[in-house]
Amino acid sequence: MNNELDDLKALWQKAKNNIETQPAKQDIAALIAQGEAKKKSTLAAHVGNAVILSGTVAFLIFYFYYLYNFQDLLSKIGINLMIGGLTIRVVIEIFSAIRSRRINISDTASQSLQNSISFHEFRKRIHGPVTILIFGLYFVGFYMLTPEFSRHLTMGWLIAMDVSALLVAAILIVFIRKGIRQELQDLEKMVELQKSLMKDV
Repeated sequence: MNNELDDLKALWQKAKNNIETQPAKQDIAALIAQGEAKKKSTLAAHVGNAVILSGTVAFLIFYFYYLYNFQDLLSKIGINLMIGGLTIRVVIEIFSAIRSRRINISDTASQSLQNSISFHEFRKRIHGPVTILIFGLYFVGFYMLTPEFSRHLTMGWLIAMDVSALLVAAILIVFIRKGIRQELQDLEKMVELQKSLMKDV
């Protein structure tokens, strides 16, 4: 009788432990799944940025070096500012994609969390002064082409081109800010999820 009672207690305790630990395991799995989704989203953003910017660089090279060969030194400096700034950003996006792929959401080691925090800070710097500098160099370079354009375009077309460039810049700023905000939110969420996993383990 005592043996049967002991066996019954053991079974009850085992069932109780399973009930207590199962939700925790489910919560951890859900956190990991959320983190992986955020990671895929940021990785897609890096790859997408690199592809779009690479296409832009290819177009500029074709236009400025093959379709229309600018002669003025000022124009050549402007072209190199435009293409150079975008090329640097392409390299940054490729480097960011590589770093993003190395993040392991399920790794609860403190070093892994520190890597995620470091990557988040890196992207904040990229989206701050680095993006502003590259964006500024691009448009400074564009306006450096104006003197040479003025020899081939009427004043009306020249003004229209320069004003339209400002409108394009304004539209780009709106879309870029939206993308930046979304990416940084995803990275913040990834860091929070990793912190939660470290607490749950």
